[in-house]
Amino acid sequence: MPTLSLTPTPERQSPIRQESLTVLARVDREAPLRATLDALGASAPSVFADPELGIHFARLVVIPKDGDQADSSVWLAFESNFDTPFSGEVEAQAAHLDALSARARDTLAEIFGCCSGFPAAGSPEPAGRLAAYLKAGLVPSTASYQGHSHRSIARIRLERDLREIILTYLETANGCGPEQLFERVRDHVRALSKTDPRLAGLDVDQPAPPLPDPVVRSQHLSEGWAPWIEAGKLKDTLPILLNLPKALLEWQKHDAVFDVREHQERWTDADREAFSAIARSEDHGTQNALTHVVPLREGSGRLTVLKHAHATVNRISQNHFQYIGQLGTIPSIHFAKWLLFESDRRLLFFSNYDKSWESYLGDFVDRAPEGLNLAWSCTREYPRTVAFAFEGAKDEETFKSWTRAYQVPTQFFYSAYTDLTIETINNNTWIRTRLHDAPSAGGLDAWLRRLT
Repeated sequence: MPTLSLTPTPERQSPIRQESLTVLARVDREAPLRATLDALGASAPSVFADPELGIHFARLVVIPKDGDQADSSVWLAFESNFDTPFSGEVEAQAAHLDALSARARDTLAEIFGCCSGFPAAGSPEPAGRLAAYLKAGLVPSTASYQGHSHRSIARIRLERDLREIILTYLETANGCGPEQLFERVRDHVRALSKTDPRLAGLDVDQPAPPLPDPVVRSQHLSEGWAPWIEAGKLKDTLPILLNLPKALLEWQKHDAVFDVREHQERWTDADREAFSAIARSEDHGTQNALTHVVPLREGSGRLTVLKHAHATVNRISQNHFQYIGQLGTIPSIHFAKWLLFESDRRLLFFSNYDKSWESYLGDFVDRAPEGLNLAWSCTREYPRTVAFAFEGAKDEETFKSWTRAYQVPTQFFYSAYTDLTIETINNNTWIRTRLHDAPSAGGLDAWLRRLT
């Protein structure tokens, strides 16, 4: 089995890619679990920072039970976004859980020891039993998106450091024309890469990594609605269309939607504490983590519509949005994932994003309301939609209040590069990519502007 090391080395012929996984486990002992997660968040360095694990982001969240369902449970959700040399999802996830169980065994055993069915202490082959337990709890996504799926942690950090090195050099460089200045920068980087570990593996005289290709990205950015039309395969659009009459004649008329005033008037002390807990978990750095869980609306056809709508969202994410580094034209999202759990009665959503919650939700409403509606129109109290995709999130006040009402605190969140926004990561990549080309290739004025 290949091993993964993030020690800077020459970049591989087959580049490492990003994968993600979600593990869900029913919670038996909630109080000690929450105490353990609080302690984990206060510890430094994080166990998830082990370079051999290759983790970009990780989170651990306690998901409360649905009070309207007698058989609902409290769950622990573990999410990891990680580098892998494997091309297949199944083998990548299995290898990652094996590595986690070997290198973070004690921490994970303490956390998942609060959950149902965890192997008893002292059992033989504890790492293997932990890995088997985690693999049994894997839950597939209905749709997902990764904003920089083609870039490893090592590459993201290298390109960050490269920009800083170039800026430092330019502070003392003598004035000259763009082409001469560019060639001087290349000479400086070429020499420094032989001695500076921050640039280990960088060779500006070789072609830049093939992915992402700035030319292909520019083409995708100009495609408008074409990717949505291409993503709308008949196998997914037909089941949605077959349920459209029911939606127009029944659901839209009778579905209860979120009432902002009513929700505020019946706030309890527990509601206020939950709201405060969410606020306390946000805005500790450049990046934030959102965890959202909402039951599906009742009624025949809801689950079918949601699954096929998510299949369409997933297809366009994989084939279009991930390449341009924008989800629905929103450039501030590192990662997003939807999945169903608890007998497909509840929908869980994870997102890692830049800046504030308010600006993040505002971007969604302004730029991608149709995508929001497709993803959530079949869930409880969602703002009223028309034909699954229209209106809904355009009611910004109701949408934001609904989102907050079904959001839960992210007790533990880890990022491998807390100082970088998705726009900065992309910008650093375009700076690095142009550096591999000759000065005569053009575009140097734009390249210099990217440095500032």
